Amino acid sequence: MTVSVAPHSIFLVTGPVQAGKTTFLSSLVTRLEREHISAGGFLCPGTFSSGLRSGFELKQVGTGTRLSLAAEEQKEGWVAFRRFWFNPLAFARGRQWIDRCLESRDSVVVIDEVGPMELAGGGWSDTLDMLAEQAGPVQCWSVRKPLVREVMERWNISSGHVIDIRQETPKEALDRLLPFIRTKQNHGKDHG
Repeated sequence: MTVSVAPHSIFLVTGPVQAGKTTFLSSLVTRLEREHISAGGFLCPGTFSSGLRSGFELKQVGTGTRLSLAAEEQKEGWVAFRRFWFNPLAFARGRQWIDRCLESRDSVVVIDEVGPMELAGGGWSDTLDMLAEQAGPVQCWSVRKPLVREVMERWNISSGHVIDIRQETPKEALDRLLPFIRTKQNHGKDHG
């Protein structure tokens, strides 16, 4: 299924697995805040045990509120996908945070990350389908490099909207996003 998407609204932030996509997005959010541009959504920093990734947290952009998203060990009521168990409460909370972004008309929404679970129709897929139909705000979704083409096809995202963290700095990414953010902000004023 391909979802129609409003032009110029979704950017994919990509790089290899564990290459720093979440750190890149965190730095980008800090830069947006310095420019007084409202951002919402969530980051998913990894948790580590003995130097190996053991899970993920869901961290709300803006407030820093955190809850456990995924863990290697089985937890009652959580859903298994590949080597992790996922917390249904975290998905519900993340969706609430996204809904709040849209209600408050944040200029940028961050989704960290879009992966195999979403491409299989789970995880954030329903939220992504809803976001892909939005005329605004500008969105930054993190995606592992090998999945970029599939995500672009699934959500009808322009190939010109890929930000590779190995080729651009957060400042350069912000410079690319600003014209789209300003256009959407002005459009919202005209129609709000």
